Amino acid sequence: MSYIRRLERVALAVPNLDDAQHFFETWFGARFEAEEHIQDMGIRYRPFMIGESRMELLQSTREDSPVAKYLEAHGGPGVHHITFEVDDLDLALEELQRRGGRVAYRHTYAPGISFEGFAWREAFVHPNDAFGVLIHLAEKRPIQQDPHGRGAD
Repeated sequence: MSYIRRLERVALAVPNLDDAQHFFETWFGARFEAEEHIQDMGIRYRPFMIGESRMELLQSTREDSPVAKYLEAHGGPGVHHITFEVDDLDLALEELQRRGGRVAYRHTYAPGISFEGFAWREAFVHPNDAFGVLIHLAEKRPIQQDPHGRGAD
């Protein structure tokens, strides 16, 4: 049995969010959600839907961000990573390692940080181990809302 729940999304690194959004809206009828910022990684991103599939556009906000490094290393835009959703990140990483996989990086957000209404826990498998693809393993937990609309973890 697999420890992976589903392919959650495909993330594209782009130099300009507006240009890329226009392309996906015009050519494929993409439906974009609100832009969000991952401050500690220097990334702006816009999630969107094409049909029933989720994707996101990533743009760097500083030269040392993973997206800026990707764009430079690859000579331009492309698939930055694919996200597999897991039910429990700790158990998924144990299973990955049991099967011989290696975790390249585990990212922890500060308490109270959420994206798209979810608290995320995540880790990455290096592209050198995954046929050139950065694999993102993500556990997403809904943020509970109190009656006044404030998030509570």
